[in-house]
Amino acid sequence: MERTTGTILGPDGAPAEVPTIVLDDDAARTFREYKKVLQRLGLKEALYCNECWDRNLDHGCEAYVTSSQIVVKCRCRIRFHQGFSV
Repeated sequence: MERTTGTILGPDGAPAEVPTIVLDDDAARTFREYKKVLQRLGLKEALYCNECWDRNLDHGCEAYVTSSQIVVKCRCRIRFHQGFSV
């Protein structure tokens, strides 16, 4: 997977530089389908980052999935996809 640097805001509103993992089209397509299945079944997801968990950081991820963008944020990195996946 391609890596770059992204910026997220911490709880205090200050920018926090974290590594960003760019998801490929296959991962993005799978994530979008997964979200559709959860929605259809009336389920809510709970995502956890293994690295945050192992480092005893506050774990849990925020996931934003639209037809043109995926952003999954945790304490140590961002997983990101821009564009449509068909």
